[in-house]
Amino acid sequence: MTDFQPRRRTKATRTHPTTSFPNAPRRAAIAIALLGYGVLLPTASCQSKDEEAAIFAETFDAHWERLRDDYPYFEFYGVDWEAERKEHRSRAVGAANATEFAWEMARLISALPDRHVSYLPSMETIKGRWSVPEIKTHMIEQRPFVISWPDGSEPEIPAEFADLPFAYPEIIAVSGEAPVGAAETLAAGPLGTKLELRLGWPDGSETDHSIERPDESNLPPPSKHLGDRWLVTGRVGSVGYMKVKTFDPEQATLGADGKMTTMLRAALRELRDTKGLIIDLQGNGGGLVAASDPFLGNLLQRTQTYSWGRSGGKKRIIRPRSPRYRGEVVALVNARSASGGEWAARILRDAGRATVVGERTAGAEAAVGTSQGPDGSVVKFSEWPMTQPGVTPFQGTGIELDHDIPLTIEDARTLGLDEALQRVRRARLAKALEVFSAPASALDALVELAAAADR
Repeated sequence: MTDFQPRRRTKATRTHPTTSFPNAPRRAAIAIALLGYGVLLPTASCQSKDEEAAIFAETFDAHWERLRDDYPYFEFYGVDWEAERKEHRSRAVGAANATEFAWEMARLISALPDRHVSYLPSMETIKGRWSVPEIKTHMIEQRPFVISWPDGSEPEIPAEFADLPFAYPEIIAVSGEAPVGAAETLAAGPLGTKLELRLGWPDGSETDHSIERPDESNLPPPSKHLGDRWLVTGRVGSVGYMKVKTFDPEQATLGADGKMTTMLRAALRELRDTKGLIIDLQGNGGGLVAASDPFLGNLLQRTQTYSWGRSGGKKRIIRPRSPRYRGEVVALVNARSASGGEWAARILRDAGRATVVGERTAGAEAAVGTSQGPDGSVVKFSEWPMTQPGVTPFQGTGIELDHDIPLTIEDARTLGLDEALQRVRRARLAKALEVFSAPASALDALVELAAAADR
């Protein structure tokens, strides 16, 4: 339990869109992105029930009010925020312990099916005390499917699918909540406790499955770091290839000057003599505009400007800069391209500088704000929407595609996920060669280059 200091209103912190478009939280329903930025407070020695209820109430109200005042998409998602408060507040304040409070907060926040919305309980609540089943999931058609289970925890497959090697059930609910937003937090809990899942099968039937959380804590997970593989480049004949896995400098090993922009510019300079350039943004969850915008400027021929905030008073301006790449560009995107990863492809398409190939992206358009709760919990959420007149928003829908080549659950269940992904990769790269009018004979080498970049 946490020993909270004398109560005072904790103001929520803000992250401004002119400097940061953080990564959209991953939506693999069990692989929770529990990052270690919660405030650690001293462990309680003698906290009364009334004191605990008071801090629960203060924390609930701080987060609820912050979103009430600054979240722009209640109408878009059809959410009655006042009704959500009435439903969840009494249970949150009356929670028996910090775990029950965290779960009720997760249920509140999960009313917002927004890829940028996440809830992190106090680290004092979860660190060393919670675990999460190590279930492998994959997003297909913007829905989470279970690809593999820990040994001995597999559900009983309905008889009609017993011989289907790739049944891949969909996660319909996590502890009774849809597997979006902060409902993912419900997958974690005290060591050795049960997690309840509702699974969907190929014929549309649903079953309930209970799986035990590990007896040893595995939260928070190690911070994700891509090393020097965040940027992989190569060429096949007259076609250049750049795999850009992130625009977040904290996830990448950078060069001598520690600047992501320098490395992106150097990579582009090496490929500037190619006829066509594939910029592979599949899986790119975003990062900082300070990293992405100068790079995009190396590809633009004219300035692109976007208005942000409810009044449109914030501006994002991307100007052409040297060295200028003048060949044709194809941007590859997928369901895990989110936030700044989506924006990079969108900006190039808006400017007429890229053909976008792939599948529907995450639809995490707005810049992100942060609410810091008095108990050390953190809520991240979309705060500054795009308001540019005449420019189509993509919150919740993903960016426009020129060529839609999706990964489907039918293909995954028929071929197996690995084979289905290989076929989709091949089809998307073949389309890029077609756009460039490049020889189809280059496809095998290009597929090999892209596959190596993904490893």
